[in-house]
Amino acid sequence: MQQSEFALNLGDYVVTKQRAHIACYGLGSCVGLFLFDRVNKISAAAHIVLSDDLEKHTTLNAKTAFEKLLEEIEKIGGSKNTLRAKLVGGANLFNSGFNTGKKNTDTLLKLLRDNKIYLAAKDVGGCKSRTAKFNTINGELSVSSQNQIYAI
Repeated sequence: MQQSEFALNLGDYVVTKQRAHIACYGLGSCVGLFLFDRVNKISAAAHIVLSDDLEKHTTLNAKTAFEKLLEEIEKIGGSKNTLRAKLVGGANLFNSGFNTGKKNTDTLLKLLRDNKIYLAAKDVGGCKSRTAKFNTINGELSVSSQNQIYAI
C-alpha cells in the first residue's frame, strides 16, 4: 500500500488516519508538533510559527494550532487521552533577543501539560535548523540537522 506524503508549510497542519509521511522542513524558531493516537491510529502535525502572545499575526499560532489539532482528532474518533506528542525546532538561529523559538516551545509544553498529553520526545532549542519527518504508521520521527539524521 502506497503512503501519502504531506509537506507542511509555515502555519499548516494536517490530521489523518492515512498511512503517510508528514514533513516540516527548515524548522528554525518554528516548532513542528506531532501528535500520535496509537489506539485509534490517528496522526496530526502542525508547523507552528508563533507562540500565542502574538495572536494578532495572521499565521496560525501555537495555541490555535494545538486546539485545532485536538478538535480535528476528536472529530474522526480520536481522544486526547491516548495521544503522545513529539516536538522539534524552537531554535534561536540568529541569537536575537526575540526568543521566538523558546516562546513557541514553552507555549506548546504548557499546552501539553495542561491537557495531560504525554510528551514522548523532543529535540528543541539550540541554534540549528532542523527538518522533521513523521511516520504515521508507527509514530517514528526522524530529524535531520547539519548532515545528521537521527530518530527521536
